Amino acid sequence: MTAGQLAEWQAYDNLDPIGEWRADFRMASLQAFIQNIVSALYSKKGSVRKPSVPLDFMPDWANELYREPEQMSVEQMKSQLMSIAKVQNKRVLKPKNNSSKPKRK
Repeated sequence: MTAGQLAEWQAYDNLDPIGEWRADFRMASLQAFIQNIVSALYSKKGSVRKPSVPLDFMPDWANELYREPEQMSVEQMKSQLMSIAKVQNKRVLKPKNNSSKPKRK
């Protein structure tokens, strides 16, 4: 798609918005519902979960819903990185099962 074509679509969207807002909201509600169920089923017990809301899944066609992302502290970043490393180390350092090799006499 060229820049000119993109500009034409943006102008068209300003005149007649692409899609129906209610359809977007219905789909966003379904996505939030599924996310909340999956989060409840598969998160660790006792962990605090922030429930998803439909606005989290709404497309932002006109940059009206843009929110500044929350800044993480250094400790939060370190904690997240350490948890990723822990999971990765479990995958890499799995004990090898040598039962398939024949025993020497």
